[in-house]
Amino acid sequence: MKRFAVIDIETTGHTPLKGDRIIEIGIVILEDGMITEEYNQFINPNQPISPFITQLTSITDQDVQNQPPFEHVADKIIQLLSDTILIAHNIQFDLNFLNEELIRTGHEKIQPSVIDTVELSRILFPTAPGYKLSELAQFLYITHNQPHRAISDALVTVDLFLVLYNKIQTLPKEIQHYFLKFSSNLKSDVHLLISNQTSDESKQLVSINGIILKEMSKGKKRPLENIANFQHFLDAFYDKDGYLDKTFEKYEMRKSQLQMSEIIYDHFCRKEHVIIEAETGIGKSIAYLIPAIYEAKKSQKPIVISTSNINLQTKLIEDDLKQLQDMIDFDIRVSLVKGRQHYLSLEKFEKFLHDNDKHSYHHIMVKSIILVWLTETESGDLDEIQLPSKDQQIRQQLIIDQPTKSKYWKEYCFYERMKERANNADIIVVNHALLSLELSHKSSILPPYSKIILDEAHHFDMIASRYLGGSLHYFELHAFIQHVEGEVPTKELGNELETIKYEIDVLFRGLFEFVRNSPSNVRSFSDQGRMQRIWDISDKKDKDIYLLIDSIQRTKLYLEQFYTSQQDKKWFDSYRTEWRKYLDDLHELLLATQEDTVTWLEIDQNGARNAVYMKKELFTAAKQLSEKLFNQKESVILTSGTLTINQSFHYYIERLGLNNNEINCYQLDTHFTYEDNVQIFVPTDFPELTYPNNDPYIYATCEAIISLASQLNGRMLVLFTSYDMLKKVHDLLKESEELIDYMIIAQGITTGSRNRLIKHFQVFQQSILLGTNAYWEGIDIPGNDLSCVVIVKLPFQSPYDPVFVKQSMYYKQQGKNPFVELSLPKAVFQFKQGFGRLVRKETDKGIIFVLDHRIMTKQYGTTFIHSIPKVPIHYDSIHSLINKVNDWI
Repeated sequence: MKRFAVIDIETTGHTPLKGDRIIEIGIVILEDGMITEEYNQFINPNQPISPFITQLTSITDQDVQNQPPFEHVADKIIQLLSDTILIAHNIQFDLNFLNEELIRTGHEKIQPSVIDTVELSRILFPTAPGYKLSELAQFLYITHNQPHRAISDALVTVDLFLVLYNKIQTLPKEIQHYFLKFSSNLKSDVHLLISNQTSDESKQLVSINGIILKEMSKGKKRPLENIANFQHFLDAFYDKDGYLDKTFEKYEMRKSQLQMSEIIYDHFCRKEHVIIEAETGIGKSIAYLIPAIYEAKKSQKPIVISTSNINLQTKLIEDDLKQLQDMIDFDIRVSLVKGRQHYLSLEKFEKFLHDNDKHSYHHIMVKSIILVWLTETESGDLDEIQLPSKDQQIRQQLIIDQPTKSKYWKEYCFYERMKERANNADIIVVNHALLSLELSHKSSILPPYSKIILDEAHHFDMIASRYLGGSLHYFELHAFIQHVEGEVPTKELGNELETIKYEIDVLFRGLFEFVRNSPSNVRSFSDQGRMQRIWDISDKKDKDIYLLIDSIQRTKLYLEQFYTSQQDKKWFDSYRTEWRKYLDDLHELLLATQEDTVTWLEIDQNGARNAVYMKKELFTAAKQLSEKLFNQKESVILTSGTLTINQSFHYYIERLGLNNNEINCYQLDTHFTYEDNVQIFVPTDFPELTYPNNDPYIYATCEAIISLASQLNGRMLVLFTSYDMLKKVHDLLKESEELIDYMIIAQGITTGSRNRLIKHFQVFQQSILLGTNAYWEGIDIPGNDLSCVVIVKLPFQSPYDPVFVKQSMYYKQQGKNPFVELSLPKAVFQFKQGFGRLVRKETDKGIIFVLDHRIMTKQYGTTFIHSIPKVPIHYDSIHSLINKVNDWI
């Protein structure tokens, strides 16, 4: 190995040109894989260190006040870095900051060869959960005792670099050659790390056209053995010294969990449907998996399990099913099934890899990441890898959108592999969206099945309403046309496709402006902050729509003409069905009129000017669910922690299109003593919530959050129903001097995914997390990390929300009360989910602070209160409640 210098700096901020300075530097010299020298030095920045930086690094003004300024240590740093290859975790930040300081103090900047361990980690560990140094250290089992301290971070970066260096040496020669070719387009001088030693070829790999793939393992399906009946199988798990007792420390048998397993198997045998409400702490995943595994093995027919989103699909397989597989002595064949747009097309990737015009930094990173990942993945599921959000358009061009035409790739097609695994599986795990598409016959992936378990079932009918309606977005349509363009047999046809692409672009730009320029009374915002506007072609008053009709008709005409002229041509065979689908989607979304649906458009105001999402949703999917699911399957099991309102299943059963006598219902006892662990506080003197001017309520919300923060030292989750209100509260809190020591993390404002923001919230001791609808459920922050959930307002949809207005009109036409049948039940379901964020374990304790006093003053408030576990409620002035907080916590 060559001589390397690993560097890490801590600073007062990110911008040296605006006066930020280095406060600590750590350098480790590495030669022949051994550390030969360490250098660690505090540096006096001659300016105060902010509370945020002190909290992040634990470096105080006192630590640096008697230390040398940078100009006194610059020569030593230059000498240490001389004739080395410089390594850092985010090399651009450390090197640029260091050079600015060198120039400021009269020295020349250094220009060494560099290695960026962030970049290399992204390439060599494409499935890592994150690429911060602490995340990688945890992922690779590297000890990291003092994050955000220079010498500690530098030493961890040394360990990380050695792991990366060793992995490069083990890669197949073909991939190393690609890295040599790509090196000049990367930040890192990767060519300096590739040696002439023989790479490790012991992995089960296969080379196809210069692309290295992992061979797919072929497990054998073995029947259930040595267990005579279900009761013995159940006892093997739940008895003292059973599988669960041996696996989980301090395990106690929960009657509700056992009861749930028994109820499910009983309904499998009787071929009946059942609804089971099982609250947090019961362990419902294990409870339904045990009878599902037994039934699948016994009948040799698959059991389908559907959950609300892809993250929960993955968790079910990687956590719960893996734990159960480790307990028992026979194989459980599990298949994770997603739509084909989640899988890499090897045919497309081969073209992309060899396309020399795709040589930007982002293209090279995507090529490098996928090359390494293909040596490790059996699924080809692109959700496994961490592609930056800015590379999503590249991803869209690499997904499978139709059957492969290449003979040599057909055998290795990941989508076909997935379907083959599903055909041989005991347990098939899907999400509600894919299941809805299956019910609508817009997708056909699943093998025949007769029994299904729906987890997080409170979402199912809403997701079905959305996916039975339809959607389309610009990138999807553009990527498809672009793919067809690459296969056209003549130049003339290529020119026709260019015209079609132009018309599509003009149309979507027009739709973008239609949303962007919409009056405030006809627009709303999604959880992601996207602007939304209703599209209703039957609304004669909406002149903006009629200005776009010509463009819609013209685009549709060009698409129709091309389809008609090519539908009998052989080259068009693999595109015909997809082309027809997009034609029909455009018509259904923009030109068709249906009384029982609502269509809207969404845009990211800061996104591309043609990036428009079209969405159509049914007002109710009850008829479709009754006909296509409940009447077709032997046994449908629906479970969630949120299925009753006022202790009744009536509303939920109606949403499913069923009658009370068509399905059995069970509400299992909770495992938690909520009365001892949770209290609800409601202020008597909060301002009234008014529309559209709610400024007094927003100011009062900020004051309440500030007062609570001082009592609780942060550790608060603040739940909103409006992104606009969240943003206003965030901006006011950031201006507050009283919260200068607090980390305020806000959905849609703070950069990062939901999981990443939650990690930030847990890492910083004094932190406040602001979230909208996506944060009311599906997040798990146990223990002392969360002491208080603030519910800013009862989660009713805004009465001015255009989608809600359309739904209300539909309900009135059906002779129903929109508030009773639509608003109140949805709000209660969401309130129950928000309540459930606080207590995730038996030892958790905290406060639910409901700022909206309608829960106490309105008649419908009792519906909210009677739908959650019985807990003490304090209804008093905000001042009195704040004083009580400390006593309780």
